[in-house]
Amino acid sequence: MKMKIAIIGGTHGNEPVGIEVIKNLELKKEASSVHEYDCFLANPMALKEKKRFVDTDLNRSFGAKGTRLGNEETESARLTSEISGKYDFILDLHTTTSNMGLTVLLNNDNELTRQAAVRIQKIMPEVKIIEGMRMNDDCPYTSNLIGAGLTIEVGPVANNVLDAKLILETKKMVMAVLEWDFEDRYDLKEIKHYKSFGEYEFPKESGWYIHPELEGSDFKELNPGDPVFINMDEEVKGFEGDSSITPFFINEAAYQDDRLAMTMSKVRLGF
Repeated sequence: MKMKIAIIGGTHGNEPVGIEVIKNLELKKEASSVHEYDCFLANPMALKEKKRFVDTDLNRSFGAKGTRLGNEETESARLTSEISGKYDFILDLHTTTSNMGLTVLLNNDNELTRQAAVRIQKIMPEVKIIEGMRMNDDCPYTSNLIGAGLTIEVGPVANNVLDAKLILETKKMVMAVLEWDFEDRYDLKEIKHYKSFGEYEFPKESGWYIHPELEGSDFKELNPGDPVFINMDEEVKGFEGDSSITPFFINEAAYQDDRLAMTMSKVRLGF
C-alpha cells in the first residue's frame, strides 16, 4: 500500500532531536522505497529562540479544541494548509525531560495508527505504546492534522540538547514505519499498552517537589500511599488515588507552569 506520509519536527522549538532526524530524512529520501514522505519544520521562530513556543503551545493548536495565538496561530494555519487532506499518515517527533525511554502516543483510534504503533514495537521491543486521554476530534495536537498517525516521544533529554542515542533511536522508529508496507496486520487483542486517564497535580502550596523515590520512575506501578511529594522539612505526601496506577511524564519540565506532576495511566491488554 503506497502511502503519503508527513513527518514533523520542531513542533516545540527546544526539542532538536526530531529536527535532526527530519534534516537527515530530507537528505536521504531514497531511504524509503515503499512510501512518499515530506518533512516539515513546524515552528521556526520557536526554534530560533530555542523555546518550547513563542505565544502558545503549537501542540495544543489544532482541531476544534485547539488554542491558537500569535506565532503559533500562523504556524498552525500554515501546517493545516500544507498537510491536512494531502497526506495519509503523520509522524510528529518529540522529546521529553521525563525518564520515559522510547514511546509512541496514539490520539486517534484509526486502525492504521494502532497497527503502525505495533509495527514499531515489533522492530524495537523496548518501545511503549500509550493511548491518550484526548482522542480523535477532542485532540488538539499536531497529530490531529491527519486522521491516522502518531507521536513519537523519547527521553530523558534536557531541552535544547542533542542526544546522539535518542537521535538514532528516533530515526530507527521513523524508518520502522517508512519501510513498512501498511498491509501486514497484527493481533491488536494481545497488545499491552498504557491508557492515560488523568493528570496528577502538585499541591497548591509551594515548596513541594517530586519525591526521590518517584523521580525517574516512569512506567513503574504507583500504589495508594506511595511517596509522591516531599518538602524541605522532609514531610511527605503520598499518592491519594483509590487504586494502583502507572505514571509517566513524571516531573516533565514543560508541565511545571501548569502544576502537573505526572500523567496517570492504567495498563491495558488489547485495543
